[in-house]
Amino acid sequence: MIAAPLRGIRVLDFGQGVAGPYCGQLLADQGAQVVKIEPLRGDWSRTMGDPGAHGQSGVFVSVNRGKRGLSVDLRQPDAIEIVRGLAAQADVVLESFRPGVMDRLGLGSAELRRANPALVYCSVTGFGPDGPNADLPAGDSTMQAYGGLMSIVGERDGQPLRVGNVVSDMLAGMNAFSGVLLALLQRRAGAPGADVQVSLLDSIVAFQAPPLSEYLMTGQLPQRLGNDHPLIAPSGAMRTSDGAICFTVFDHQWPAFCEGLGLPQLASDARFASSGERQRHRDALRAALEPVFASGSRAEWLDRLRTLDVLCAPINDYRDLVADPQVRHNALFERIEAGDGSYPAIRNPIRLGGAGGGAAGAPPRLGEHTRDILEHDCGIAPERIEELLAHKVVLAAQETEHA
Repeated sequence: MIAAPLRGIRVLDFGQGVAGPYCGQLLADQGAQVVKIEPLRGDWSRTMGDPGAHGQSGVFVSVNRGKRGLSVDLRQPDAIEIVRGLAAQADVVLESFRPGVMDRLGLGSAELRRANPALVYCSVTGFGPDGPNADLPAGDSTMQAYGGLMSIVGERDGQPLRVGNVVSDMLAGMNAFSGVLLALLQRRAGAPGADVQVSLLDSIVAFQAPPLSEYLMTGQLPQRLGNDHPLIAPSGAMRTSDGAICFTVFDHQWPAFCEGLGLPQLASDARFASSGERQRHRDALRAALEPVFASGSRAEWLDRLRTLDVLCAPINDYRDLVADPQVRHNALFERIEAGDGSYPAIRNPIRLGGAGGGAAGAPPRLGEHTRDILEHDCGIAPERIEELLAHKVVLAAQETEHA
């Protein structure tokens, strides 16, 4: 069996929320040894949503699997000394604070490289390392607004809408993962440790390259079109007799589409003669198609459209998605067994040599590995560990459970 590609790479993950921790999880999935550094109160994402039976929120579980947990109070000099010792042995430090926070703690990249010149140092920020907004707080909901994404999502005559996921965070986490891998490749080629800088703003802007490029080329602001594709008609969501589907008809498919639906007259209608005309007459085209689709079931229409090689899919909710045969075949969901039960895991989407990245282990309870890390990674004697615990420099899981 081929070893995990990042086996032996040691990572200190200071990230909280989603973006930084997601990067750390992706590294752990590929074999890196990741130590999650948390304040004594824990990563704030632990309290997002419903914590469930394990006291771990779905958000926290989704981006922190496979890590060892160390809880420290970085306001105390002894804690800084512990973390510096770990950083001296690390290959990667990952943080997602506002610019300057790690420098003020004495944990910035320049300071840590004094003891570890080869260190890869990855910073995930809201707006970037500098500039007029660098010190502002940032989160996904506000970044979807600031970064323009909300302006293109929503019904034609409705208000801008937020996409129902932490888009900028997940994108930034994946970009940070890519940046860390590039820096490690550079290091392998003989370069010194590098700074990797990723922001939510840069990530969400780059994500919108197609519609943004269209705007930059034409000067025309994209219009919100609900579920319709902005550049193709007919497209979007359509009700059938027992559910909804989504489909897209490319220009070269238009005549066969009309014939396959038993509507040959549409192909010769001047309003629909070209892609541009169909887009200009979307409403009339939809009015002609709606009663036809409503006359058959979702399964019937998916079969017919697939026979015509038209892009189409059922509009699944999460219940449908989890039960879907292709999703099950791809083994996208699994359970991670832990001492306090089991956790759901969504498989890493990257496959190497046909093998998918399996979950590396359960997410850590707050301070779960504090004692182990202090003793075995830092070489601190048990008596000193007890002193650190007593002075609340660090927190171990048993103190957490009985608090």
